[in-house]
Amino acid sequence: MRMLLTHKKGPVSFESLRTVEGVIYDSYREAVKALGLLNDEETWLKTIMEIISYTNDRDQLRSTYASMLVFSDLEDQRGIWEETKDLFASDFLYARGLTEYNEEIYRDALDDIQEKVNNNGGAKIEEYGLPPSRDGKKSSNIIRREKSYNKTRLAEEVKEKLTTMNTDQRHCYDTIMERVKNSKNYSNNGFFINAPGGTGKSFLLNALLDTLRSTEKIALAVASSGIAATVLHGGRTAHNMFKIPIMDHKDVRACSVKRNSEHARLLEMTSLIVWDEAVMANKNAITALDITMRDVLGNDLFMGGVVFMCAGDFRQILPVVRGGGRGDEIDSFIRSSYFWSSLTHLELTKNVRLKNNDVLNRGFAEDLLKLGVTPSDEYEFPLNFGVLVDSREELVNTVYSNLEDNFLNVSYFEKRVIITPTNDDVDCVNNIVFKRLKNEEFVYRSEDKSIDNEIDIQTSVYNSINSPSIPLHELKLKIGAVVMVLRNICPPKLCNGTRIMITNLKKHIIVGNILTGAYKDEQVMLPKVTLDSTDTSVFFKRKQFPVRLCYAMTINKSQGQTFDTCGLLLDSSQCFAHGQLYVACSRVTSHDSLIIYTGYRKNGDSYERKPAHNCVYKEVFGVVQEVTDKKSPSVNETINSTPLRVAEEEPDHSTVVIPSISEEQAINMIMPDEFYRDNVEAGEDTVSPMEMVEKILEVNENAGKKFERREKELKEEAERCSAQLPLTDYSEVNAQGR
Repeated sequence: MRMLLTHKKGPVSFESLRTVEGVIYDSYREAVKALGLLNDEETWLKTIMEIISYTNDRDQLRSTYASMLVFSDLEDQRGIWEETKDLFASDFLYARGLTEYNEEIYRDALDDIQEKVNNNGGAKIEEYGLPPSRDGKKSSNIIRREKSYNKTRLAEEVKEKLTTMNTDQRHCYDTIMERVKNSKNYSNNGFFINAPGGTGKSFLLNALLDTLRSTEKIALAVASSGIAATVLHGGRTAHNMFKIPIMDHKDVRACSVKRNSEHARLLEMTSLIVWDEAVMANKNAITALDITMRDVLGNDLFMGGVVFMCAGDFRQILPVVRGGGRGDEIDSFIRSSYFWSSLTHLELTKNVRLKNNDVLNRGFAEDLLKLGVTPSDEYEFPLNFGVLVDSREELVNTVYSNLEDNFLNVSYFEKRVIITPTNDDVDCVNNIVFKRLKNEEFVYRSEDKSIDNEIDIQTSVYNSINSPSIPLHELKLKIGAVVMVLRNICPPKLCNGTRIMITNLKKHIIVGNILTGAYKDEQVMLPKVTLDSTDTSVFFKRKQFPVRLCYAMTINKSQGQTFDTCGLLLDSSQCFAHGQLYVACSRVTSHDSLIIYTGYRKNGDSYERKPAHNCVYKEVFGVVQEVTDKKSPSVNETINSTPLRVAEEEPDHSTVVIPSISEEQAINMIMPDEFYRDNVEAGEDTVSPMEMVEKILEVNENAGKKFERREKELKEEAERCSAQLPLTDYSEVNAQGR
């Protein structure tokens, strides 16, 4: 009844409370089931049947089901499997050319579900109540996925890409490919590519990945954020690919990859690791991968000797340190790591977005580079740097012009967005644009409950909590709405940050098309999942569709994306972290694609446009070292010079050097001047500091002698007591001893 009262507004009777979509149910529990709020077997079956009614793609059915297994609480799946196993395995039946199901066909389906569960970071499917898969009896699903590329097509694409590379790109390509071919001849195979926006970094990374995959070698593509990972071919987030634990910026731990596991075998076969947006990654995440690679490969070289290439731009945002300040952010990014000086540094400098005669946009690109290195409390945008508008409404109207005629046009929303520093402004803009859509509004309410069953808090308290990491309790959606996925539901297709356009809304699933990335226009289905809220004052679980409206996003979330039209909203809040303004302005390729509104401030009797705040940490850039193979120190030397601390260790006192000090310094250490002065002022005989020190030492020596005499007396007394008692009567001996 409480759940119904929370989710139904204005019931006039108990009967109306039990009424859902015109049907009067006999009990409150049945009414709650009809609303889809219970995480029971019946709700799961209805979700599966909704997917079946909308698509015949069994692979998509198994993908959605795997997401439900990993992100939901229902543990006993045996009944669901027995009732629906024919649906899960029907495509394998046809593939084998059979007319009747058998155990092998069901095992094929279970193997595929296990692979998809692994892809989501889940456990063995038998832990969810399903029959076990044939794990270990077949070739590794993870390795098979990394070898499943069309080699002929990739070889043709690589050949075409090589003809269009500029000199910087070709130099980086040849250098890294030569190292991959002869990696055993070098003591260090780490690279960092410094690449500002527009220099063709993604193009280069994909060319390297495609080249190796076309020759049947394994190349792993990861990025620090989900949206950046979608730009890479076969890209995934680094935490998902390598099972990197979530760590505090001061912690260092290894990845959750065990020896002789599928992941370990994959790492052993890897020829190249590409890590994009490495500047925004916590250095401890890369350290965790380094420790794991050394352990798995049994090689003490950096990354176990595997060629490792990371890329980024120091002008962009640094790792986010919760509760940390400027020093914590600088200490946690890659340049502060022990392995930084041993990396070979390459650079992309030529902006490939500009044409030779594009003078205006060339000036825009040059101003961008200056913006990224010049801090300013009051930054005035240069002339022809973006289009300045006079109100928030004008900003929305300019970015989303002719919205009513394009609300179902995927290409319209693909390359336009409004970005702002804070989540409050994001929610405000999202609501403004959402209200302009003409379609019917659907409202989905979450099921919230405490993580700790001993805590008794009313459900309405959880319902009122709003956090950017979890969906809203009351989620309002329309067909045609643009939303962002909040979790890695099905990587690399659906990562945290992937934007989709909703094409259909069901009671238990959301259907949509991916807007950008390698899987653009592909249809996906999202079920309700259970998410933990760990960044709020009260910890709880929320079962809801893992999406939020995304006509606007934060600047941090936009990193790694490029848009045709981008609005920058800075009227109520300014950029507050290193590189935010640079990242915001570099999301577009031309000056007229950037729409800016900074608000107004009072100046005397009139109002003037507010300047922007450009936060830049100068110490981030340092001095770029030109490292060659001969001068580059080995990993062992690097670690010895800057020890890698996995845990607190006892210091080696044998290496401690005691400095020589003068007699006066020693006196001050033993007896500060204040102590000597206080004794003189108290009327003590005037003595030299050295005489007073000798006097103190003499007193201490006498006290020590008295202690030794007393200790000897106590021992003699104990011996006399022991001699007067039978040796077997220990209780009396102990009593006398005390």
